[in-house]
Amino acid sequence: MVTAASVKAAVEALRAAGEAVTTRAVYEKLGRVGSMGTVHKLLQKNLNEKHETPYSLRQLPSQLQQVIMDFADIQVDGARRQFLEELSGTRREMADLAEDNERLTATVEEMREQLLHVASDKATVEGRVVQLVGELGGAREETAAERRAAEEARMELAKVQLRAEALAPLAGEVREGRAQWEAQRAACARAEQEAAVLEAQKLALGEQVQNLKSELANARAGSETLDMRILGLSELFDRERDARTVAERELAVLTAMRDERQASGEKGRRSKDPLDGKASSDA
Repeated sequence: MVTAASVKAAVEALRAAGEAVTTRAVYEKLGRVGSMGTVHKLLQKNLNEKHETPYSLRQLPSQLQQVIMDFADIQVDGARRQFLEELSGTRREMADLAEDNERLTATVEEMREQLLHVASDKATVEGRVVQLVGELGGAREETAAERRAAEEARMELAKVQLRAEALAPLAGEVREGRAQWEAQRAACARAEQEAAVLEAQKLALGEQVQNLKSELANARAGSETLDMRILGLSELFDRERDARTVAERELAVLTAMRDERQASGEKGRRSKDPLDGKASSDA
């Protein structure tokens, strides 16, 4: 499970190794545990906590101010390089996410087409099942009628058997009727088997349609997650751009203050030189 502490440890390890801190780098450092979205959210929270450290400028001696300004210049340059590296990594991540989004969109379209084909096949099979159910009902009615006829035939056959000796020429007709009845019974059995097979196919197609619907819902959820990731990266880019603007503005203020102090120092030296010349001539 990915936690804020594990993400913080991964960030510190990457910085100690001199590697760029990106969502994919942290995800790989964590051993591909969790999801890219969770890692990205926790990484942004960690970076925001770092950038929200308050500070203030105070009046200090000139030498100490010079040291602070030099240190600030170094820090601003380092922050600018780090920002550019993170911006480059963010752009690469946005490209990867856009690629994943296109791939998922293509998958969704393909699954939608498959679902349409399956729905069409299902409608065809359902129509065929309805037709076969009607035929089966008719066949059952015919079978019932044939059974009644068979019962009557059996009764007649019994009567015929009683008169078989006297009516020997009718024996051939009785055998023919029995053969026809057996053939009709076999046809009814085949019709019932076909109806059972079609019913099983209908159930299988219903399960396949449900599975495809579930996969389509999952694909749509993944697409929405990617859209949220892209939106989050855009907001991150805007925040980083604002931070860069603030840093450049502060750098300009510090540079102006330094130039002003240097100019004040030069004016002080020029005003001091005439006094020194006058003192030497009086002596």
